[in-house]
Amino acid sequence: MRSRIFVMALICGLIPFANASAEEIKINAEATLTGQLVDVQGEKAKFNEYRDIHSGFTGDAGFQYEREKYYLDFTAQDVGRKDQSYELLGGRWGSFRYDFRYDELPHNFTTNAKTYNTGFGGANLTYTPQPPSTFLPNTNFATWNSFDYTVERKNYGGGFKLDMLKPFFFGASVAREERRGIYPIGTAGTSPGGIALELPAPVNYLTDTLRLEAGYLKNPLSLTLRYTYGQFQNDNSNLNFRNPATANTAATTDSFTLPPDNDFYKFDFKGALKLPWNSKFNADLSYGRNESSRTLLNSYVTDTTAALSNIGVQGQRGVFLSNNVFNGKMDIQNYNLALTSNPLYWLDGKVFYKYYQTHNKSTEITSTDPSPNPLGATQTVLDNEERLFDYLTYKYGAQLGFKLPMSFHLNAAYTRGHISRKREDIPRNDDDLYEAGVRWSGVDFMVARAGYERLHRKADFEPPTVTDPADAAQIENYMRRFDGAAKDQDTWKAYLDFFPVEDLTFSVGYKWRDTRYKDTTLGLQSWTGNEWHVDADYLIAKRVRLFGYYDFEYGKLNQFERTFTSGTNANPGLAPTTTAFNWTVTETDRNHAYGLGADVYAIPKKLTFTFQYSYIKSRGFADYTYLRTFVAGDAGRNNDNIDIDNLDNYSLSYYLAKATYNPMKSLAFSVGYAYEKYNYDDAQYNGYRYVPGLTGSSAALLSGAYANPDYRANIVFANVSYLFF
Repeated sequence: MRSRIFVMALICGLIPFANASAEEIKINAEATLTGQLVDVQGEKAKFNEYRDIHSGFTGDAGFQYEREKYYLDFTAQDVGRKDQSYELLGGRWGSFRYDFRYDELPHNFTTNAKTYNTGFGGANLTYTPQPPSTFLPNTNFATWNSFDYTVERKNYGGGFKLDMLKPFFFGASVAREERRGIYPIGTAGTSPGGIALELPAPVNYLTDTLRLEAGYLKNPLSLTLRYTYGQFQNDNSNLNFRNPATANTAATTDSFTLPPDNDFYKFDFKGALKLPWNSKFNADLSYGRNESSRTLLNSYVTDTTAALSNIGVQGQRGVFLSNNVFNGKMDIQNYNLALTSNPLYWLDGKVFYKYYQTHNKSTEITSTDPSPNPLGATQTVLDNEERLFDYLTYKYGAQLGFKLPMSFHLNAAYTRGHISRKREDIPRNDDDLYEAGVRWSGVDFMVARAGYERLHRKADFEPPTVTDPADAAQIENYMRRFDGAAKDQDTWKAYLDFFPVEDLTFSVGYKWRDTRYKDTTLGLQSWTGNEWHVDADYLIAKRVRLFGYYDFEYGKLNQFERTFTSGTNANPGLAPTTTAFNWTVTETDRNHAYGLGADVYAIPKKLTFTFQYSYIKSRGFADYTYLRTFVAGDAGRNNDNIDIDNLDNYSLSYYLAKATYNPMKSLAFSVGYAYEKYNYDDAQYNGYRYVPGLTGSSAALLSGAYANPDYRANIVFANVSYLFF
C-alpha cells in the first residue's frame, strides 16, 4: 500500500517535467545511512516510549527538483523504523500544488506484560480455572502469558490545491489514521470497589477524514469556506472477559465498553478584511456535529445470580434502563472575532470576542438502581431539561501596546470570561483577567522584560437535587471541584537577555504563581509555583562553542480531605473515628534540569568533536496530617511516619560524544557513543506484585503495566552523509 502511494506520487510529480530537457533544471539531493548497536538493560518500552531505536540500519533522504515554475520536494526520515516518515510536495508556483504524506509513530507502554487470560489482542478474554472447583485463575504469574502493551499509529494523507483561477482557489485533501495494538485498562471486579482487574484491551481504530475548501484572496479581502468530514471505526465495541470476582460458572462473562464508532462533520468560515488606519478585521466561524450510536450495558457487574434488568441481561448490580440504545449527538459552535489596529507608530491595539458552545441532542436515558442510592432510587443519566454536558463559554477583551520614551514598551490587557455548565457538581464561572507587561531595550547588549497577571474567578454552585435535606447538606460538602471553584491567582514573571559581546549570549528568567481557592470545602486549597531558568552560549576564538542551561521548578499545594465510610460517618460534624476523620496534606514537587555541552572545531569545516550531558530529576513529597488523636487501633501510625517521601520521583541522565569529519563539502562521516539512564521511584509502584491478593482492600490481578520502568541504554553509531548537487 505504502509503495503504491509513493510510486503514484512520483509519477504525478514528474509529469510536468516531461519536456524539461531544454530548460534550466536545478537538482539537489542528500542521503544519509546510519548504523548503530543498541544495548538496553531494563524496560525497553520506556526507553522507546515514542520512538524506535534499535540495532540495525536506517537512513534519511532528501530530493529537490526545480524547473522554471515547477518544483518537486521529497524527504524521508528514519527509513525502515516504526517512527519513519515520508513527504512529497510538488506543483507549479501560482497555479497548483499537491502533497502526499506518510508517517508512523509507536506508543510503547510495557514489554513482557503478563496476563492469566487467553485471547488477548482480541475482544474476548477468558481463562481456565485453577483448580476448577474455585473458578479462579491461576495466580502463579510465572506461568501467565506474555505480551507487549504497545500501540502503533500510521498516518496516510494527500491533498491538491488549485490557485490558477485567481483570485479564487480550491482544495481537497484526504487522510487516514490507523491505530493497532494493546493498551491497559483497569476495572473493579465488583461494584462498588472490590477486586481490581488490569486487562489488555484491543486497539483496532480507523479514522478517515475528508476536507474540501474554496476561497477568495485579493487585497484587501480574503475568504475561505471549508468542509470537513471524519469517520471513526472501532472493530471492537466491547471487551468481554471472565470476571474472577463474580464467576460461579464457566460461562460467566462481563463486559467493558470500548470507544464506539462515530461520525463528525464541520463547516468553517474564515475571513479577513484590511481596513484604514493600518487595521484588520478577522472572523473565524464554525459549526460541527458529532454522532454515534451503541447498545448500553445494563449492569455494573454481570453475574447469573439474579435477574434485575428489564432488557434481558442478568446482573449482580443491574439497572433498569428506559432505552437500551444510546444515540449520541453533539452540536458544536465556535466563533472568534478580532479587530487589530496600529493607527499611530506608538500605539497598537486589539479587541476580540470568542464564543464556544456544545449542545447535547443525545437520546434521553433514565436508569433505576434497585440498590440504596444517596441520590434516590431513580437516577437520570441524561435529562432533556438540564442537557447534561451542555457547555457554554465566551471571552471578550482588549489589548493595548504603547511605545514610550527611553526605549520602553508597555502592554496592558483585560479579558472577561464566562463558563456555564449544565451540571450540578460543577458551577458557572465568571473570570476577570488583568495583564500588564513592560519591555526595555535601551542598550544594544540587553533586553529586559517583566509582567504581572491577575485572575479573579467567581463560582456559582447549584445545590444538589435530592429528596432528603440531610443528604443535600452532606453531598454539598464534597462538591467543590477545584477546576471550577472560585479562586484568586497572581503571576509575576521577569526575563533578562544579555549579549555583551558578539559571541556570548546569556538569559535568565523567573516566574512565580500563587493560586488560592476560595470555596473548596474539601480538596485543593492552594497552589504555589516557582520557576527559574538560565541559558548561556559562548563561542571562544571561533574554535570552541560552549553552551549550557539550568531549569528549576518548585511547587507546593495544600489539600483538606475527609475519610469516611458511609451513612452518618460521612458527616463532618461528628467526632472523628479511625475510619471517619479530617486530614490535610501538603505536597511539594521539586524538578531541576541542567545540560552542558561543547562543540570543538579541531579543524574548521573539517573535523568537529561534540560533547553533551543533560540531567533531569524530579522529587515529590507528601506531608500528611491526621486531624485527630491517634489511638491503639492505628497500628503505630503517627503524623511523622504516614508521609510519602517518594512521590513520583524520577531521574534521567544522557551523555553524548560524537566526531564528525568532512573530507569534502559534499561528504561527511560521523561516529559516536550515547548513554541514557532512567530511574523511577514511587511509593505506589515500588514492590510491584502481579497478585497483591484475592481478598481485602488490596485484592487485585495485575498485568505489569507501567511496572519497573528503569532502564540503561548504550548506543554506538556511525553514519555517512552525501550531498548531490
